[in-house]
Amino acid sequence: MRGNFNLIEKLACHFVKRQAQQNVIYSEVRYSPHLLAKGGDIGGTESVDPNPIIDAVTKGLRRGENEYGVRVNQILCCIAWRPDWAKDIIEMAHERRNDSPCAIVGVDIAAGEEHFDKEEYPHLHDPHYKAFQRARELRLNITIHAGEVGDAAFVRKAVNEYGATRIGHGYHIAKDLKCLEEMRKKNIHFEICPTSSVETGGWMYGKEGRDWKTHPAISMLKYGLNLGFNSDDPAVFDTSLTWQYRIAVGKMGLTKRCILKTLQCSINSAFLDDEEKAILRSRVAEYLDDIGMKMPALLYF
Repeated sequence: MRGNFNLIEKLACHFVKRQAQQNVIYSEVRYSPHLLAKGGDIGGTESVDPNPIIDAVTKGLRRGENEYGVRVNQILCCIAWRPDWAKDIIEMAHERRNDSPCAIVGVDIAAGEEHFDKEEYPHLHDPHYKAFQRARELRLNITIHAGEVGDAAFVRKAVNEYGATRIGHGYHIAKDLKCLEEMRKKNIHFEICPTSSVETGGWMYGKEGRDWKTHPAISMLKYGLNLGFNSDDPAVFDTSLTWQYRIAVGKMGLTKRCILKTLQCSINSAFLDDEEKAILRSRVAEYLDDIGMKMPALLYF
């Protein structure tokens, strides 16, 4: 699909359709425009133009919004092993941040955590770090993959040095009480993805077998962290947000009230302004009222 603008536009529209089929009312979709461009291989050396990719994705998302009624925004991803792309990502996100509908509302670093290691991977660290200092200057919203396969120190770096207010995964902080306390005080939001946590090795079932009740998300919730459930890449992991909720309730043993609290955290931590968040809360409250439930207070257990 690299460089196939028509196909990319079609897939972006179909993404919105799949969200609508799950009753999603707001979604932030993240991707690397460089990876989707012709020649955009992680191990390649060819220069690529990511702008037409963003144009195609945006066009497809807008068509999907109109057809299916799901609000969608975009997050652009830097790729850990392609530091030469990092500066472009930040500048493009800044240039298109007000290009609504389907604006770019944030930036990320995905596909590895090696860039945090300045001593061993300075060629990865320095360009990414510099790019995210620029992102902070521009007041861009920042979410970074950290603590998925790396340790809690990478989560601290993502927050304290790169400016992240949200962390993708972060499972390895579950046994670090100091890091848990720091993230709780700073109200950092953690994007939890149960299926991919297993597939990527972010969490292992353990010798006792598939006991989801030992998943680090449970400890993180009990400690009072700001946490929400997400699908990760639904095509790659053959899953959906709906299935992640099924795991959370059916296998982790979380109550529906707990799920509603995580949903509230997700709304509170969305890359939206207060007025837009209020609209989402209102729509959720209307739905809950229809089924005889109310949004619980923002306390987990």
